[in-house]
Amino acid sequence: MNPQAGTLWQRPRWTLALLLACLGMLGPFSIDTYLPAFAGIGRSVGATPVQMQQTLSSYLLGFAVMNLFHGALSDSVGRRPVVLWGMALFTLASVGCALSSTIGQLVLFRALQGMSAGAGMVVSRAIIRDMFPPADAQRVMSQVTIYFGIAPAVAPMVGG
Repeated sequence: MNPQAGTLWQRPRWTLALLLACLGMLGPFSIDTYLPAFAGIGRSVGATPVQMQQTLSSYLLGFAVMNLFHGALSDSVGRRPVVLWGMALFTLASVGCALSSTIGQLVLFRALQGMSAGAGMVVSRAIIRDMFPPADAQRVMSQVTIYFGIAPAVAPMVGG
């Protein structure tokens, strides 16, 4: 735990837990909101079902590869810059996905989404470790994990 943790977050601790839960569930949420619209998106970009599956594979590959680096990056440059840059890249990649007119563009932007979505999951765990004493960190991580589990249940309804 960071000895200055008490001065780093001025709002109630539950708001930090909620923010970290939202960051952590972004990755699974962006997979599961996408799946119900799979066929419609495929028709709009003129893609075969196999090509559409590649959009999911590119997302998961980017997600997996960058999970190896987000922690080290956040240790080197700080938690906040990694989360902010990750969310900015995720937002831009999401806009790119929405504006994609070919399957190649969609695969590229889904890979960028995956690369950036992992920042929230990895760094949120590091922030919990930094901000809370071990007993509280365990409780907060349990709360965050509950929200993480809710994302796959709610996301298909949002995705349509």
